[in-house]
This record gives sequence, C-alpha cells and structure tokens, in this order.
Amino acid sequence: MKTTQKDIKNTQAIDITYSKEAEIYAIKKTEGWLTEIAYSMGVYGVNGCVWQGHNTGKLYKMTARTSTFYYI
Repeated sequence: MKTTQKDIKNTQAIDITYSKEAEIYAIKKTEGWLTEIAYSMGVYGVNGCVWQGHNTGKLYKMTARTSTFYYI
C-alpha cells in the first residue's frame, strides 16, 4: 500500500532505519522473511517502508533512505 513518510513514522513498529547489518540478518533469521505492508515514494525512490515478519508477526519500519533497505 502506498502511503506517506509521515504515516510510516507514526506507525507503532520497530524502527530499523539505522540498524547494523548484523542486526538486520538476525531479524531475517528469526522471521524467515519479511512481507512489505506499506511504502512511501519520494523524488529519488523509496524513502520509507513497513514490513511484517513471517514467524512472529512483528512490524518493522525504515523511515529514511539508508543502506538498511538493501539488506532486507
């Protein structure tokens, strides 16, 4: 679902925007995979996203264009 970056920032989810690569891989190992729930598009592409974990159902969010996006 396409939404705004403001809505993503206000979502009650675990913020992984500035997480380390090892933390992201640990989340992926625990969850199995992440399903995209919502995203925000800016001038230069995706600038925010919300994912839901497969195994636990927890929500994770990224609220800025960082390298975290490439590890997911």
